[in-house]
Amino acid sequence: MTSSDGLEDGTMLPDGTRSVDGSGSLDGTRSVDGSGSLDGTRWADRSGSLDGTHSADWGAARGGGGPLPERTQAREAVAVAALSTVAVAATAATPLAEPLAGANAGAVTLVGFLGVAAVTPALVRIDLAERRLPNVLVGVAAGAWGVSTALHVAGGDPAQAVTSLALALAAAVFGLLAALAGGLGMGDVKLGAVLTGLLSTGDLTALLGFWGLAGTLAIGVAGVRTFGTRSRRSRSHPGADSARAGRGVPFGPCLLAAFWCVVASRSVGVGIDAVMTVL
Repeated sequence: MTSSDGLEDGTMLPDGTRSVDGSGSLDGTRSVDGSGSLDGTRWADRSGSLDGTHSADWGAARGGGGPLPERTQAREAVAVAALSTVAVAATAATPLAEPLAGANAGAVTLVGFLGVAAVTPALVRIDLAERRLPNVLVGVAAGAWGVSTALHVAGGDPAQAVTSLALALAAAVFGLLAALAGGLGMGDVKLGAVLTGLLSTGDLTALLGFWGLAGTLAIGVAGVRTFGTRSRRSRSHPGADSARAGRGVPFGPCLLAAFWCVVASRSVGVGIDAVMTVL
């Protein structure tokens, strides 16, 4: 049947009116891709969302909101357990000046390390997917560091607490300057300051090693990404390369990897010394 304006019709809507083009849409418009969206736009992930956003599960798999897939939850739980084991081993290997004092020092340090272990997998996943470090997760690590610092004061070692705060503040200032220059995100600045404060309980060499390793990892990742982008340039759309390059290097995973390498080296080094002493 042909409507009065000459368009093919024949589709009856629930209210007794006919659609303009027979698509069955309420306003007579056809969706761009035939997907049935109400406003003629394409659903971004074909998940059935009304506004073109990703569905909860799909977004969670990439690092967004919504429930995580069970496999991702299992992997992150295993990672947290493994990192917690490393933290316990590192603090248990703390040299003891006195049995009681040594035990207290190890326990105080362990509080901060466990806080970082709890959020490391999620921070890595989200930063890789979205190039951001959520304040809630960084806040968990910062809270653990705050508790550790307070325990230093309560345990009669205020000098260590002052050192931790001073070094964290210095890291935050330098990080802020780098962020203003476009080299870091504010999440990286906050996380770097927290990790610096936690590692200040060791010697200065460990702290320098932490930042040196984090920078080396970031440079390495940037080099690999650049090489990969150039090798794909002839096979991909030029705009895709520009978009990938514009996202930058996720520095959060580099910071966390360097942090855990330094923590693990503590237990390994002291363990080797203990074995050599026995032998």
